[in-house]
Amino acid sequence: MVDGGNGHAIVLDKDGRVFTMGRNNYGQIGDSTFNEHKQPYLVHRLPKIKSISRGYDHSLAVDLEGNIWAWGRNNYGQLGMPVFLEYIIPHKLENHTNFVAVEGGHWHTIALKEDGSVWSWGHNYFGELGNLSREHADYPTNVRLSDKSPLGNIKAIASVGYHTLALDSNGNVFSWGSNDYGELGHAKTIRQLYANKIEGLENIMQIAVGWHHSVAIGNKGELYIWGSDPTTQNHESTPDKFDSIVELKDLPPMKKIACGSWHSLAIDSTGQVWGWGRNDFGMLGRGDSVGYSLPTKIPSFTNIQDVGGGCFQSLAIDNDGNFYTFGSNACGQQGQGDYQFLYTPKRLILEPETSPKIIEKQAFKIKPWMWGFFVLLSSIGLNIYLVLRMKNN
Repeated sequence: MVDGGNGHAIVLDKDGRVFTMGRNNYGQIGDSTFNEHKQPYLVHRLPKIKSISRGYDHSLAVDLEGNIWAWGRNNYGQLGMPVFLEYIIPHKLENHTNFVAVEGGHWHTIALKEDGSVWSWGHNYFGELGNLSREHADYPTNVRLSDKSPLGNIKAIASVGYHTLALDSNGNVFSWGSNDYGELGHAKTIRQLYANKIEGLENIMQIAVGWHHSVAIGNKGELYIWGSDPTTQNHESTPDKFDSIVELKDLPPMKKIACGSWHSLAIDSTGQVWGWGRNDFGMLGRGDSVGYSLPTKIPSFTNIQDVGGGCFQSLAIDNDGNFYTFGSNACGQQGQGDYQFLYTPKRLILEPETSPKIIEKQAFKIKPWMWGFFVLLSSIGLNIYLVLRMKNN
């Protein structure tokens, strides 16, 4: 399993081990430091993991017992922790278990439990939490329908920026959050604070979302898209956004989809990978930086079983268990030991670099600049106290 965030990537191998690489300015690597990693780092202090995801600046994992582990940025409580500081090592979410999947958005987190219920926490200005409010939460809250009843019978979730999709066991799709570009599948472009069924979209097998766009696969392998079209570099005859759900024609049946922030990837029934969207840094893997509004084949990239997207990055796993990365590498997120951008897929060797000493008792860390901020506040408070005292005397 592979996924990418804002300059960092996260990989789950067949043995349940989690590797991270790239940007680490908020502790999203999980190594107890803020240092970037140009090679895969084996995350310690984690039990055997079955599912992973990334937020914009945080990382997430679900273990075999159904517990969620989170680390990285926590400015809106997206880690489910009450202390709004960076958590530089994995921390287990308390008081909730039986999770089967987790998804990280910009500054929020969405999780799915075994009973089909959906839970959310973190930033909520755009209704990302789907709990009928716009209040941020540092603890799990139930995603609800317009009648205030909990959303249920869900088997899959997808979230990246400010909106989320949920797929139920009957093939129906629900959406909530930001809708500036029609990414919720509804004509009205206003934020939505609750889960609402997308009409006219049925018999869906898979879902994926980007920053302002959404993608789905039907039960016959057909591909549907809606929301923004962030690229017109190739001058194709497509609109800047799709006001309604569009089925893409003349494509082979698809079996797997994934989205980065501004691009999408799909695997067809033969194992061939297709890509479309922005391609500034080669995340479509075609050897150039030309964007495409419609799916186009990645040359000679077949025998693939899984794909994942980040912010200007792509990752993949082939049927033999080999990992590949391509796209932007400004923070070393390709894990290749350098900062060279990759315009075609390159195999990633999961040989963890030498691990730094983990500070076991340190759950979170205050950055150096924060100490100055705290000193400034203390100084201001002391001066106010002295002025008031002088006035009283």
